[in-house]
Amino acid sequence: MGDDLAPEESKGWAGAVRPLDGELWEKVRDELRARSSCILQLEEHENQVDGFRFEYHGRPREDLDLPGFVSAVSFWLPTEYLEERGPEHVKELAVAIARELPLDSGYASLAFNYLLESKPVMQLIQEQCFRYPGMDVHHLGTTSMYLGEKVRGAYWLNFYGQPLLDQLGGVEGLRARLTLPEVSIEELSAQKVLVSLGKWPEAGDVEQEREMQPYRSLARALEPYLYEEPGSRDITRRWQRRFLD
Repeated sequence: MGDDLAPEESKGWAGAVRPLDGELWEKVRDELRARSSCILQLEEHENQVDGFRFEYHGRPREDLDLPGFVSAVSFWLPTEYLEERGPEHVKELAVAIARELPLDSGYASLAFNYLLESKPVMQLIQEQCFRYPGMDVHHLGTTSMYLGEKVRGAYWLNFYGQPLLDQLGGVEGLRARLTLPEVSIEELSAQKVLVSLGKWPEAGDVEQEREMQPYRSLARALEPYLYEEPGSRDITRRWQRRFLD
């Protein structure tokens, strides 16, 4: 957890990393139940990005002046976990989580992850991201404040709930538009659907001329509902529309 720490405990941007004993687990539960906004970060390693991680940004329950503000959660898995367990295991895990959450939208993807949003780190990601359009570049805090009922883009596994699912034409509407053999559409419940773009997630190396047609097809279906970061720079807009332009 990186919040509510005394100054002497602070170790950089995320605060001190402490083992979760019974007292701290109770604090986590209290934070999740709070009516005010909440930020929680649970990490396997201190100052490393190659472990498991949970991050939650909770919307203030009583603030009606932020119509686009939503609660958002992310789960980080090491790449080795995918390689060792296989994509079906990761998909089963993602589906199990999606079934439990009251989500509007969600996804699973390979991603450029980082702990510190420093200039050198972001410059490195900018240099690499357009070569690998299948990767995700996310900023949970900014996105959660403005996402509303929009969707972030086309990814390996895509979960849609209401009202977005109806706006997309429901399950039958998605099936009518997404006809490529690599695309599968599964109903998780009457209110949730999973759109999978292949067995494995793709980084999509453009230097190997990967077309990524399933991703482009889904992006076209999502275009009217795509999230655009407020005040975003040209390079950010290019990234958000990488499967469209």
